[in-house]
Amino acid sequence: MHALEARHAPVVSLWVWYQVGGRNEVPGTTGMSHFLEHMLFKGTPAHPKGDLDKLLARYGALWNAFTSEDVTCYFETVPKERYPVALELEADRMRNALISPEETEAERTVIVSEREGLENDPSFLLGEQLQRIAFSRHTYGQGVIGSKEEIKLMTRDGLYAHYRRHYAPNNAYFIVAGDAPASELLDRAAAAFGPLEAEAPAEPPKAPEPPQFGEKRVIVRRAGGALPILQIGYHAPCASDPRAPALSMLAVALAGATAGGGETASGRSSRLYRALVDTGLATAVDASFQLMKDPYLFVVEAHLRSGVTHEQVERVILDELARTARDPLSDDEFARTRRQMLSASAFMTDTITWRAFRFGQLLATGAASSLAEWYDRLAAVTAEEIRAAADAVFQEKSRVVGWFTPEAS
Repeated sequence: MHALEARHAPVVSLWVWYQVGGRNEVPGTTGMSHFLEHMLFKGTPAHPKGDLDKLLARYGALWNAFTSEDVTCYFETVPKERYPVALELEADRMRNALISPEETEAERTVIVSEREGLENDPSFLLGEQLQRIAFSRHTYGQGVIGSKEEIKLMTRDGLYAHYRRHYAPNNAYFIVAGDAPASELLDRAAAAFGPLEAEAPAEPPKAPEPPQFGEKRVIVRRAGGALPILQIGYHAPCASDPRAPALSMLAVALAGATAGGGETASGRSSRLYRALVDTGLATAVDASFQLMKDPYLFVVEAHLRSGVTHEQVERVILDELARTARDPLSDDEFARTRRQMLSASAFMTDTITWRAFRFGQLLATGAASSLAEWYDRLAAVTAEEIRAAADAVFQEKSRVVGWFTPEAS
């Protein structure tokens, strides 16, 4: 359990980070963690379906949940006097969720519909295929939402067993930030979660990804009015790797992109924006390095303008990546990138809700033990470290390339 005092608003934000996600699933159960996330809103004996929503809405709370490859996370931001209520709700559903057969069937339809909605997004479709070919052994290749076929086959008993195995106090990080002394916030949390029974620790995935020895490619064709998309991924280190801060900075230098799991910066002055958007080759460009428990991918994505070929854009991107790996950023470019990155990092922790989120993300992925430590690591990155990280990651043998090509309906 970890607490942060945040005195600028009379609210408390609490987050429960369960150490289970897509990486903990095996073929035949892909999407189970995400399905289970939905079921945790379907009630317990003490709080029947809808009770949680009614209580939190009455207090003007902000609440939600998400599932990633690494974690499943639930949060509430409530008026500070309602902190005990939010704690009781989270502690209750940690061990007492009903997960009835009837609700399982009803929610299956919702999740299949969610999956079909995602399939209408060419960027999602291409990214899913890129992830699949990038990881031949590691469970990161399975994604999060799962295949439609496996969603349809999922059973209530399978979901409940997954729940009992992973939803326990010894398999979760509890993070709280709010307008009260840290000791008080933690004492209340300990009283709520302390009596709950632990489970035998779940074994981590046992399929490390072997080295890749040559470029892989995939082409996705689908009917629709979308423009072509290009994605280029490179195998990259995990969040706890010493190069993670430099790779986060590198993403901002390349595209002003989402970097490090949530930080954003304007991309108009970035290398790939100038090379692709300003020249009329692309409508948008993005670069991302995500903080993950295990080695994942550094990904560049470009949405092509009509009449522009994948070959043209790919050549420009690879030239820019090679230049970044060869020559350090200029003094002005490095100063601008550093300023954008540090400003975005500070902005991420400006509200109580996002401060708690960011702290939990750093702990859950192993990136840092505190917000200050991560900020200091970013601030210490040099232009040469960015170049060296680019040189280490942007290797042809570890590259995966994906093309989305729209087809006539």
